[in-house]
Amino acid sequence: MGAAREILLGLLEGFRGAMPEVEFREALNAKEGFRPTGRVLVLGAVQKESEQGDQWSAKLAFTVYAPRGRGLQETIDVMAGLAKGSQPLLSGVERGAAALDRGTGALAAGCVFSFYKPGSSGGSEGKKVRYPVEINGGAYTVTGWRVSVSGPGGSLTAIGESEPFYYKGGREFTIELQGLDMEGPEGLGAFTLRLGGQGVMYTDCRWKSLSAGGNGTLSAGDRTAVEEV
Repeated sequence: MGAAREILLGLLEGFRGAMPEVEFREALNAKEGFRPTGRVLVLGAVQKESEQGDQWSAKLAFTVYAPRGRGLQETIDVMAGLAKGSQPLLSGVERGAAALDRGTGALAAGCVFSFYKPGSSGGSEGKKVRYPVEINGGAYTVTGWRVSVSGPGGSLTAIGESEPFYYKGGREFTIELQGLDMEGPEGLGAFTLRLGGQGVMYTDCRWKSLSAGGNGTLSAGDRTAVEEV
């Protein structure tokens, strides 16, 4: 999995937690489009990813479909705000004009999120980009994370969809943290975790494994939306 797709999946995860009324999906092929469901749909895909030496850049393309045009710009505004708060490599957001999708009657608009990581030079050589996290309300940093969702009894996914609509026995969240900069993380019992500026909080977190260098895997009992003050 490339870095751009990891960022895409992380953003979709955060968007779903912050806007449960909107359907967010990864566009698995170029022909995938809007199917009338009565609510806003957002399809996201990696448009471009490139590396030149130690420089890296990527573009993620999102298409927002809004039945009767309701919630189109509001959805894009929230997406842009969440991305700016959670992705330090975000370098820009481009928005396209809204247009009517003749096949479905929905109003559609595209937006592109650009990411850029400059090459290392001088005193910054060899340093990794660090991302903010909150543990029990305290501020720490990591060099990366990965979130997976599963069900103890398996899951059900509709034909043509990328995300399960039902998890047998409930959802289980497994989170891998890399390079956690925190003293004594092994002393934590049950704790809360927020990744970057995502609009969700993982609760009842417990370590499954923890190694030197701050690399660890934990399970979370639940995920709830965060109300910004």
